[in-house]
Amino acid sequence: MPIWVDGVEGGCIAGDDPGFTRGLNAFDTARTYGRAPFRLARHLARLEASAATMGIPWPGRALLEAEIAAAIDEDVILRVTLTAGGRRVLDVKPIDPAYVGAPITLARVGWPAMPGLPGTVKHGSRAGWALTARALGATEILLVRDGRVLEANRSNVFAVVDGVIVTPPLTGEQLSGVTRGGMVEAGRRAGLPLEEAPLSADADFQELYVSSTLKELSPVSHLDGRPVGGGPLGAKLHAAFKALVAEECGRQVEQGAGEAPR
Repeated sequence: MPIWVDGVEGGCIAGDDPGFTRGLNAFDTARTYGRAPFRLARHLARLEASAATMGIPWPGRALLEAEIAAAIDEDVILRVTLTAGGRRVLDVKPIDPAYVGAPITLARVGWPAMPGLPGTVKHGSRAGWALTARALGATEILLVRDGRVLEANRSNVFAVVDGVIVTPPLTGEQLSGVTRGGMVEAGRRAGLPLEEAPLSADADFQELYVSSTLKELSPVSHLDGRPVGGGPLGAKLHAAFKALVAEECGRQVEQGAGEAPR
């Protein structure tokens, strides 16, 4: 599918834009169920906050909403990128159903605080994470600070410890995932044992998952090469999230690879 630049289908961006040459860009990724975006307003609010932190020009929510509405299609990924050069890039691609809920692997990595670029910012400077994951033979890396799990580099984290679903609290050190918020809301509505609480990186994980817009909820098959996997509580949480999406987006959500995480 085509890419829009500043509202122009197939438009171009200058090679000297600092969003390209220095990685100074902020982005956010939403998706549609049918033709209905899931919680688009929350994605755009997060994008606005990320842009403000990075000093990137904000074009206004109304303009972005209009450009998204003109490009929207059924069951697509909507990635909006804003560059420090003041450009808007909208990339629309079909959802890959096989990616939803598919198992991944994680490797733990100590992650220091970064003054000027807090974990709440969704930015395009991702080479370090990607290369570290590749070097460790993992799909993603699990970011750990002071023995606490923060998040994975492309996902939030849920774990089952002592029969309770636990997700790290939002402390300003990690991204406030839109899907994470939906999972927490859905799990509580379904009466599942769920807590937002500090999660030790050395905890005995009975089940381990990552959540994101494109994954929904994916089981972690291996952590640092050791088997973990999913289980019944994660399956119930994912089902509750699908019910929430169906309610908000007006259609039954098809079951993907994560129907019964293992």
